[in-house]
Amino acid sequence: MKFYPTLTAVLLGGVTVFHLWYIGSGTMDLAYDEAYYWEWSRRLDWSYYDPDGPFVAYLIALSTRLGGHTVFFVRLPAVLLALGTAVLAYLLTKRLFSSERAAFLAVVVSGLMPLYAVGSVLMTIDAPFVFFWALAIFALHKAVGSLQPGSLGQKTPSSSLSPKTPLGLGEAGPRTSGGPWWVLFGIALGLGFLSKYVMLLLLPCVAVYILCSPLARKWLRRKELFLALILGALLTTPVVIWNAQHGWASVWYVLGRAGVTGGEEYLSARTFLEFVGSQFLVVSPFLFMALVFGVVRSGRLGLRAGRDEHLLLFSFSAPVFSFFLLWSLHATVEANWAAPAYFTAAIALAGWGEELIQKSREPKRKYTLATAFSLVLLPGFLVIAVGHFPSILDLIGIDLRRKLDPTHRLQGWSELGQAVGRVLHERGGKEPPSVVSNRYEVASELAFYVPGQPQVFTINLWKRPSQYYYWGGLETHEGGDLLFVVFEKDRPVGEAPPEIQGACERIEEVEIVRTFHRGRPGYVFYIFYCSGLRAVPVRPAKISY
Repeated sequence: MKFYPTLTAVLLGGVTVFHLWYIGSGTMDLAYDEAYYWEWSRRLDWSYYDPDGPFVAYLIALSTRLGGHTVFFVRLPAVLLALGTAVLAYLLTKRLFSSERAAFLAVVVSGLMPLYAVGSVLMTIDAPFVFFWALAIFALHKAVGSLQPGSLGQKTPSSSLSPKTPLGLGEAGPRTSGGPWWVLFGIALGLGFLSKYVMLLLLPCVAVYILCSPLARKWLRRKELFLALILGALLTTPVVIWNAQHGWASVWYVLGRAGVTGGEEYLSARTFLEFVGSQFLVVSPFLFMALVFGVVRSGRLGLRAGRDEHLLLFSFSAPVFSFFLLWSLHATVEANWAAPAYFTAAIALAGWGEELIQKSREPKRKYTLATAFSLVLLPGFLVIAVGHFPSILDLIGIDLRRKLDPTHRLQGWSELGQAVGRVLHERGGKEPPSVVSNRYEVASELAFYVPGQPQVFTINLWKRPSQYYYWGGLETHEGGDLLFVVFEKDRPVGEAPPEIQGACERIEEVEIVRTFHRGRPGYVFYIFYCSGLRAVPVRPAKISY
């Protein structure tokens, strides 16, 4: 029995079982986005307004229809996709470096990134996106290296290879079509785009790799690569259909977020520093620096020494991170947007670690290397542990302010849902009031946590719409009653928002809901009862053109 494959299987099995227990424990309520995507899954469509492709809704719909509309089944796809991504990291690392130990290290490194750990239990668009990104890279490398028996997979001593020969590939070029792998690459590309539009960044990464790699460049003379790209393009049809039906709304929204249509021309040091600083937080400081050095090293070995395996890793990491660095000079970039870059970066770091281990023949040097590696990973482990169990901070006497605690967004929603349910029961009759909020986040959480999971509406009082704007439906309730739920910060002192007051014949405050997080005050919500809805107050949606 081989040690590292067994150790990897035990590690992944144990982590997966823990994740399944955790999402079923009821420790954390659904996050805003999870509840929002669950709402999508209840109203399946070609696509949706937000640039978060529809595939997340398809997955949640499949899971909840099989198991029920519970937190466990909303998040189950995230656990399974995280396991799949880890398996792909193991397989690709083993293929690139012919080392099961390096493959194990890649699984450990990626698993101890807080960014990836969050994606292992929260069902957001990043879970399928990162999985299909990883699958596309794996399939591409298999397709590029598809050779006749006797080439790929042959146990050729590395010492017999020239410095510019890709590891494990000998000197042969492509002799077979690699058809199934090209098909898989095209499918992963298309489904990745349906998961998140940023999947398009894979294309320039592929271009960098193919143009710089003598082995991959040969595929420019063959049809398989181009057929795979066509297949991927065909799978984007749902997004194209929805946008054609809705004035290309999500396309304009993406351009607006990128600062393309805003008419602004400036360089912002603030947004640049915010993005860089966020990477130190979501990856952990020492690990982030180690990953950057690992990618730079792979770039040097790939471009200067002709090492194809390192060229692959550099091509799918450096361009992504560079793109978001440049973007952050002009607009705000969210911390998780660079997530795909870290898949190959973790493999590059694992390959570097394997080489250092092989060179460390003295026990003392191996001990020093193991200690350094552990210290690099320790901050990430601690962040992940606290993220899963925030009460650890209370045990050691650390009072973390709510604004600095990301888990505060995962608490209090079930309490609010139960409170709204009580009011509906008390005020309900033959026609119970419609539940409404002014924010899609609150509306989505109410839709999930109010008993019976009723249809919930939003009143658009903000600059940009959400998918609720396109669903509409509240106008059919004119003359009826509403239960309006609003954040404390969205409520003028002593009264409901003026837009709501003008829309109702009579309005009264019926309850104040105060939630708690780790025993401390959390959110505050106000519930208003609106009698006799005259007309739905809606500000026109502002979409940049």
